[in-house]
This record gives sequence, structure tokens and C-alpha cells, in this order.
Amino acid sequence: MSFKKSLEESDKSKSSFQVHKKFKFTEADSGSGVFAIPIVQGTDSNLYNFSTDTADSKTVSDSVFYKTPNYGMINNLYYKDIRNMAGYIDLIRGVPTSSNAIVEYDSERVLDNTKKVLRRPHTRQLGSSATVISLPQQFYGENIKPFSVLVTDNSTDTTLLLRDDGRGNLYDVAFSASYASRSPIAEGSGSLVGNVFYNDGFIVITETNSPYNTVGTLEGNDGFSVEFKSTKTIYEREYVCAIDENEFQFTNNKSARVGRSGSLQISYDTLAGLATSITGTASTSSLSTSYPRVDYATLGYSTSSYDRGGYNIGKEFIGETTHSEFATYVTSVGLYNDENELLAIGKPASPIKNEKDLSLTFVVRFDTN
Repeated sequence: MSFKKSLEESDKSKSSFQVHKKFKFTEADSGSGVFAIPIVQGTDSNLYNFSTDTADSKTVSDSVFYKTPNYGMINNLYYKDIRNMAGYIDLIRGVPTSSNAIVEYDSERVLDNTKKVLRRPHTRQLGSSATVISLPQQFYGENIKPFSVLVTDNSTDTTLLLRDDGRGNLYDVAFSASYASRSPIAEGSGSLVGNVFYNDGFIVITETNSPYNTVGTLEGNDGFSVEFKSTKTIYEREYVCAIDENEFQFTNNKSARVGRSGSLQISYDTLAGLATSITGTASTSSLSTSYPRVDYATLGYSTSSYDRGGYNIGKEFIGETTHSEFATYVTSVGLYNDENELLAIGKPASPIKNEKDLSLTFVVRFDTN
């Protein structure tokens, strides 16, 4: 009799939700991979004659970062031609801005071959230099959670607090009260100091005027820290397992067999034979004090047996199992694939009686990445 039952597609479902974990690193956490490096725009001459022997660089944890090549990378990825940066327009929700932080531009849509005007509140402007704080993907996961970034810098007499506004802008909390209250657009120069690129783990300090030009450049008490939250998508899988009336009314429990009471009965001669096969020295006389002889032939019923080939369960059930009120108990629900491999198992807090005239439904839920 089978103890397995196929599930219909309607019995299966999957949903997703995002979880976030907070991290905080300082410039002293060299092993974390979080670091700040200055980037500088090069000239045609020094780019043409670029040499690692003479190029301006910064060394972090035995890794050398060249300022001019990294400037080119950041500029090409995020600032040079924002109209053609697929993915980042939707992520950042912005373009280089006019004074009111909104600019209109044509965006070509390849699928329908049309042009539409997009208006997005975001500022992205890169000067001749900047500072980049890099966060490893092993920490931020799928992306940095918007509204979670806080850069604290002590390189000046006054501690700087820089936050993101959820749109990819980085602002000075102390400078702009409107930004601190999550206003969509902050008025006044100086409040916008850089950008956050959530998908790639980059924080770029674009403001080059004092005091922002020293962010991330010093160490110790004058150093910086960065806080952020990672993003991870978790998938919750749900399986509805139904037991119909008069279904699964069968048990393989050893205690339901004649001669079985939960303990394993092994004949005296079999036990002696097993001991001899294991040690090579045991005999029936050496076992007599601990294992008194029992002649199962006099017990009057068929019993389970154990020999060198393994345990052979008895075939006759005890009388209670044939009673009209007898019912099995559900102690676990297993989920198998098409190859009959057990993939997951759920257990109730206590065994649940499987009444013959009632149906039962078990919902098994578990999370996966």
C-alpha cells in the first residue's frame, strides 16, 4: 500500500519577499573590501603616455588603484552619456539636472520605435575629480536598499553626515533640512554632494569644494564610516497536502506487529551467533548471565526475527489494528521529486490522528534563495 500521493499544480505555489540586513564599515576594516579612493580626470597627454610607474594611485590592502583609469570607468558608466545608460535611468530616476532638478529629454524606445519625453528628479554631474566608496557585492547582495545609506566623515572639524534620498542622490543632512525630511527636491546649492548607484555598490562624492573634498581621505579618528542595508530576495514555497477520507489507513510501525512491544527480541542462539561473527570468541555460555535463554517456540505466536542478514519484521498485526476505531497518526509529511528523492520534510508539533471519516490538509511552507 502506497504512502505517497501526487500533488496537483494547484497545490503548489511560490511567492517572494525581500529581506534587508544592516552593515557598517570603517576605513579600518581593510579586510572587508570597503574602501574609498580618489579619482581624477586625465588629460590626453597623460592618458596616451600612461604608465603605472608614474601614474597617481592609492594602495588599499595591497591593491593599487589608479586614479585616472578609475575616473574614466566611473564617468563612462554613470555620467558621460546618461541617455544611453540602460537600467540606470529607471534605477536612479534621474538625469543631469537644471537648477530646479528636473530636465526633459527624448528617450528612444527600440520596441515601438517612438520617442517620449521623460522628466526625472535627479542630479548627476561629475567634475574633474571625485571620491568613490566601493562596497563589495557579498555585502549589499542584489542591491543597496534605497534610503539606507549613511556616510559619516570626520576629516574636518565638523562631522559630516551624508545620506541618500532613495533616488540615487547623496545629500548633506546638516546643510539641507528639506532633504533631511526626505523632500523630493532640495533647494539651494551645496545640499547635493554626490550619488549612490544601488545596483553596483558605488557611492560617488562629486562635490569638490570644502569640506566634501576630503571625505574618505583620512584614517583613525579622522576617518569615515559607511552604513547601508543589503537586499536579498527570499522565495517562500507552499505545498498543500490533502488526505482524503479512508486514505493512508496503514502503518509500518513495528509495534503494530504480533510479538512486538517496542523492544527488539533476538533469540539466544542468534545473539550468540552474531557475537561470534563479530568477535570470533563469543559462545552461548559466555552470554548466559546477561541474556537468559528464551525459547520463542513456546510463546504461542509468530514473532519478528533477527539473523545475520538483518531484521525481519513479523507479518501478523496485533488485534487492535483491526478494530473499527483504529486510526493512524501523522507524524511527518515528506515532499519527493519525480525520482523519488526526499527533498523536504515537515513535522507537526505532535502526532495528528488520521480519522477514517475525516479529511486532513497539511500546508508545508519553507523558504529558499
